[in-house]
Amino acid sequence: MARGAIFRTARGAIFRMALSVPWGDEAPKRARLARMKTIATSLLPVLALLFAASAYFKSHLPALAWLEAFSEAALVGALADWFAVVALFRHPGGVPFPHTAIIPQNKDRIGAQLGAFVEQNFLTPENITAKLAGVDLAAAVVRWFADEDHARRVIVAVRAELPRFIGAVDEPEIERAIARVVTGEIERLDLTRLTARILAALTRDGRHQRFLDRMLPLVTKLLNDRRREIKIRFGRRSALTPPWVDAFIVDRFVDGIIDLSDEIGRTPDHEMRGAFDNAVRRFIVRLEDDPAMIRQLDEIRASLLRGRGVDAAVAAAWQSIRTRLAASADEGEAGSDAWVARIVTNVAREVLTDRPLLDRLNRNVLAAIETGLGKFANQFSSLIEEIVRTWDARQVTDKVELELGPDLQYIRLNGTFIGGLVGVALHAIATAATTVGRF
Repeated sequence: MARGAIFRTARGAIFRMALSVPWGDEAPKRARLARMKTIATSLLPVLALLFAASAYFKSHLPALAWLEAFSEAALVGALADWFAVVALFRHPGGVPFPHTAIIPQNKDRIGAQLGAFVEQNFLTPENITAKLAGVDLAAAVVRWFADEDHARRVIVAVRAELPRFIGAVDEPEIERAIARVVTGEIERLDLTRLTARILAALTRDGRHQRFLDRMLPLVTKLLNDRRREIKIRFGRRSALTPPWVDAFIVDRFVDGIIDLSDEIGRTPDHEMRGAFDNAVRRFIVRLEDDPAMIRQLDEIRASLLRGRGVDAAVAAAWQSIRTRLAASADEGEAGSDAWVARIVTNVAREVLTDRPLLDRLNRNVLAAIETGLGKFANQFSSLIEEIVRTWDARQVTDKVELELGPDLQYIRLNGTFIGGLVGVALHAIATAATTVGRF
């Protein structure tokens, strides 16, 4: 019992010495690791001296045989654990024993296995969605933006980064990239079907009639404002009639068109409206079935792609966006930031009152995460593998030893004391067997 108490007291004192340096930044960690190494390594010469002394003096003092057994087994255990711990990080004693320097020799393989382990055991849709299912993620995010100070900080941070973003963008390259995307979409676009769908949507619920109601006043105003020009053009094509006859005919014609437009606008069931309905429906049918119409639209698309219209439109659009972003970044007005923050905050607070909307947002977010993980989980493991591959083997070894080293030194200490206790136990068994043999 006394020996067990001494063992526990000694080991506790050693551990408290090692723990006296707190965890923190790198310097305290290195100091703690160095202290643990010193403690674990210093036991080797101490045990060697105890073994030598007890082996030499046990003939004079037989009880030293117990100390000899303890120190011998403890020394073997300490050396074995020293070899095992050192072999993780480097070749023990500089000798390239097989299967040593495990971490630097297998850095890339460890990175690949670590990435696969993370992908297969952590970044699975089941794990992530199960964890997030009990979290009201949408409400948490919206509640954060419901604080006006939070919203303003985000807006200020985004605006502050705009100049850096704009300066980092290669204008010709981004324009070419956008143009390639737009061109590809136009090439894949079924113009006839798209146009038919747009017109069908416009005719639904009589929307095209409302469009006609808005267009009629514009037509009448255009005709009324262009009377003089119409008279001149009519006169050029009617050289045999005097100008006052031309003016009379044009005025009556324009007045008749204006009266007709007003009549159509005032009469919901006017026959011209029915004719307009029929014309739109026939045009939709032609778009879907008429080969000539389909060919005309394909020619329009081809001519658009052959020209520089797409490039020019993309360049103009990008320049407009860039100018607007730069102006927004340069303004830096606290008033505009507060105004936008107020809008964001009010929207967030309104959303917080709509529980069904938050539930739908949560479901959509979980579905998006599950879909994204299913498609891109392997990208995470590849990213981990690539990052580890770029690390320097010596730096990796140093970092791992810095984090795990103190605990591994505990293993050396435990191996030393447990080995010693096993040696004492074996000596006790041997002593008991010898005593029984004498009887």
